[in-house]
Amino acid sequence: MSQQEQVFNNVLISEFEKTAKEQYVEVSDGSEIRILTTKALEEEVNGYTLLLIPGWGTVVPGWEEVFMEAIKDFDILYVESREKLSFRPGEGKIKNDLERLALDVQEIVEYLEIDQNKMVTLTSSFSTLTIANLLGSKKIKPALSVLIGPVFQFNMPPTTRYLTHIVPLFLVSMTKPIWRWWVKKFKSEDPVQAAKYIRTLEEADFKKWKAVAKRVCFTKVWDLYRQIEENYVVVIGMETDKMHAVELSKDIAAAISNAEYLDMGTNRATHSAEMVVVIRKLLKKI
Repeated sequence: MSQQEQVFNNVLISEFEKTAKEQYVEVSDGSEIRILTTKALEEEVNGYTLLLIPGWGTVVPGWEEVFMEAIKDFDILYVESREKLSFRPGEGKIKNDLERLALDVQEIVEYLEIDQNKMVTLTSSFSTLTIANLLGSKKIKPALSVLIGPVFQFNMPPTTRYLTHIVPLFLVSMTKPIWRWWVKKFKSEDPVQAAKYIRTLEEADFKKWKAVAKRVCFTKVWDLYRQIEENYVVVIGMETDKMHAVELSKDIAAAISNAEYLDMGTNRATHSAEMVVVIRKLLKKI
């Protein structure tokens, strides 16, 4: 078995997924959103809830190291967005735009009656568009928001932003090899990151991908970033990450009032136990 195959097989395993409580929450348009929740160890609980909204198509094992460190002292809420395989759409015509993605999270937080003064949000790449909407339009007010590799627009391979609207679904599915090549060639810093992205592609429901992508692919959120106020926001850059330009992370940090910028070097570091250590240190500043 090659090193790449060994890495890929390890990425398929999620102890957190086995431990967490799975449930589907019905939101206001009748759709059902999958969430995973856990409670912190009683003897170590810090009183905070870590709300993690994963990036585009991201599978649970991609955050395994973060979860298994955070589970010690944080309650955890993991929310899967509408392009995921787990999404159960409501009856009739539904919206899958950025406003709806943000509303899903807001309604779930309210449904679970989470104390937002004791809530930390963690988002990455595509899901930073959602947190920009949530914070910029004041749908939620967490104690701390950490944005990893933030973007102002959905990051897509060249031309696919336009093809999404006109190419039939069966042809979209045929683009999977292009995405796989694009990830391996240009967007992965190491085999671990490549394996995570490739599993995302393998589990992709392209009907759901297209339903969301065509609604959000041209949406830009610079104004929403600029509207974020009275929130403790930390932007995480990654100097070596090919998927998320460090210059863009710095620009977004500058656009957010009083945001802090922190570089963690690699994508792998931001998806490791080190990320939780950083969050604990940031909470001490509050």
